[in-house]
Amino acid sequence: MKELKDIEIFQMLNDEQLELISSITTTKVYNENSIVFYEGESPEFFYILLEGSVKIYKTDHKGNEILLHTFFAPCIVAEMASLEDFNFPATCVCLQDCKFALLKKEKFIHILKENSLISFEIIKSLTRKIKNMESVVNRSLIFDATTKVAMYINKDPEQFKNKKNKNIANELNISAETLSRVLKKLKEIDVIDSQLNLLDRNKLQMFINF
Repeated sequence: MKELKDIEIFQMLNDEQLELISSITTTKVYNENSIVFYEGESPEFFYILLEGSVKIYKTDHKGNEILLHTFFAPCIVAEMASLEDFNFPATCVCLQDCKFALLKKEKFIHILKENSLISFEIIKSLTRKIKNMESVVNRSLIFDATTKVAMYINKDPEQFKNKKNKNIANELNISAETLSRVLKKLKEIDVIDSQLNLLDRNKLQMFINF
C-alpha cells in the first residue's frame, strides 16, 4: 500500500481507498530486457511501474525499432489500452530490473467509475501522453535531423550531454551517422563544445521550428 501511495494518481486517496486498490493488485518483478507486453497483445491489467525504467517502441515494416517514450518509476504505463480495452499499440521492454503493480483491469475500471479523484488523475496522465505523442510525430514526420537534435538539446542540455549518442539517435529515429554530422555542424558554429556542453542557446533556437 505504501508503494501505491507514491504513485501520483493515488496520492489523494485515504487509507481505506488505498486498501481497496491494494486488494485488486499483485506485484511482479521483471529482469532487464524482459518484455512486459507486446504490441498487439490484449491487456489484462493496468500497469504501474514501481521501480526501474522501461521503453515503449513500435517496429516498422523493415523491422526497425521506433522509440516512442521512456518511462521512469513511479508512473502508470499504457493505461489507454487497458481503459479502452484495445490491443497494445506498442511493445514495452525493461531497460533495467523493474517492479510492476498489476491492477485487475475490470475491477479497477469499476473503481474509476466510483472515484472521480482517480479518474481525473488518469485523464491528466493521458493528456501528458498525448502531448508526448505529438512530439514523437513531429520528430518522426515533420522536423529534419538538425531540428530534431536542436529541440532535444534545448529541452534538457544536461540529459543530452550525459546520454549515449546511440540512445539519442534511437529516440530521434535517425541514424548514428546522421547524429554525428549534426553534432559536428553545431560544434563548428559554436552552439555546443567538444564535450557537448550548450554554449549558445540563441544560436540553437535558430534551428528550431515552432
